[in-house]
Amino acid sequence: MKNFVFLLLSFVAIFVMTSCNSETEILDEATFGYDFFPVSVGKSWVYASDSIILSSGGTRRDTFRSFIREVVGDTFVDATGKTAFRLQRFFKRNASDPWISTNTWTCSVDKNMAIRTEENIRQVKLVFPIKKGLRWNANVFLYEDLTVVVGGEPITLFRGLNPRMEEINEPFDFNGQQVPAIKVNLVKENTIINFRDMTEYYGKGIGLLKREMIVYDSDGSRPNDPWETKAQKGFKHTLTLIEVN
Repeated sequence: MKNFVFLLLSFVAIFVMTSCNSETEILDEATFGYDFFPVSVGKSWVYASDSIILSSGGTRRDTFRSFIREVVGDTFVDATGKTAFRLQRFFKRNASDPWISTNTWTCSVDKNMAIRTEENIRQVKLVFPIKKGLRWNANVFLYEDLTVVVGGEPITLFRGLNPRMEEINEPFDFNGQQVPAIKVNLVKENTIINFRDMTEYYGKGIGLLKREMIVYDSDGSRPNDPWETKAQKGFKHTLTLIEVN
């Protein structure tokens, strides 16, 4: 018994010494993916916006094309006590038109997440460190049954959002150059009355490259018809980056 106790105490001592001498793993934040959501004062993006909006029970389809510019303004301390950036937004209908100031949104990045607040709607756009297959709650700061009006019709745009990083460092063609990108699918839903498919691409050192959204609603009376013909309200929208500075 004495020999057993001696051996046991020796094992414990060795384990303690080994534990004390082990090194703490140091995480490399350069791999976390912060550069897929770069934000600094003066940085700007220009997007082409293309939409098809359905209304009047699906009998009316309006097509819109415009341009949107976003410029990072100064910083401020938000309601949570964190540093955020003002995001000044501009609009024009045609490429040759002058920019018109429209509104100001906000964005912020911390060690764990990137957040955008659009029209007082605050969403988690990315989480860190990035990882293929990672999911998160985009609606942690908002009521997901919140409705927005599109083409005069109320739509529950945020219900069911469950973002997933489908690809990491996927090649994406931006102005003739291949850039590493994150592909995020926000939602894929296809029921009798709803169709939702939303995807975003973020470029390394660039930010949002592209957003594709298809949102359709129906009354479910024609379940076997394609959505392009049975949708009674909703929209298709593509936001494509054309310039970054």
